[in-house]
Amino acid sequence: MTKDEIRNFLLQGTFTGKLGTINKNGSPHIVPIWFTLDNKDNILFTTGDTSVKAKNIHRDNRVRLCVDDQVPFFSFVTIDGIAEIISNKAEELFKWAKIIAARYMGNEKAEEYGKRNSSEGELLIKIKPTRIIGQKDIARW
Repeated sequence: MTKDEIRNFLLQGTFTGKLGTINKNGSPHIVPIWFTLDNKDNILFTTGDTSVKAKNIHRDNRVRLCVDDQVPFFSFVTIDGIAEIISNKAEELFKWAKIIAARYMGNEKAEEYGKRNSSEGELLIKIKPTRIIGQKDIARW
């Protein structure tokens, strides 16, 4: 995929990202996340400050994100990156939480989910990509 195709794919519909972080014992921890991209193609998502992924990122900020579709002919993007906790400030958290919520829950519920996902104890995380692989139509003959 080209850079534009990757960006369009990542922002298409309501695909979730599968975020991989590194547990304390070195094993992988993988969970689905809601996310969006900023204007520099960094990945942004929110999480609770006591979540396993937040604890793992505090300790080792190397991450991998995989986003795939579920329809033939199947495509995916995998991103290696460095995660950074960029804010726990309510105003900035709410701004991005609302954008993410609009994508996954629709504009009519964006405010409600934005408030929930930017409340006390929530964090805004940014992933700066270091390597991106995109493959489209992998099942096409």
